[in-house]
Amino acid sequence: MEAGKLGEAEQAARELLERYPEVPDGHERLASVYEARGDHRQAAECYRKVIEFIRANPDHFDPEYEQYLVEKLAAN
Repeated sequence: MEAGKLGEAEQAARELLERYPEVPDGHERLASVYEARGDHRQAAECYRKVIEFIRANPDHFDPEYEQYLVEKLAAN
């Protein structure tokens, strides 16, 4: 993403979602791509999915991580 290759970044995020559906990384990375494109509605949807995943698996995540994502969601 730093190089401005949003298409490649989106493809990598989608591959993460396919290969590792049990972790939220793909959704968070996809949210970043949408934010970079200015598509705040789609970014917010991805952040919601990550937050849902965290809330369903609270023992695996820091509470600060959820708070960070809630703040990102509020910004979108």
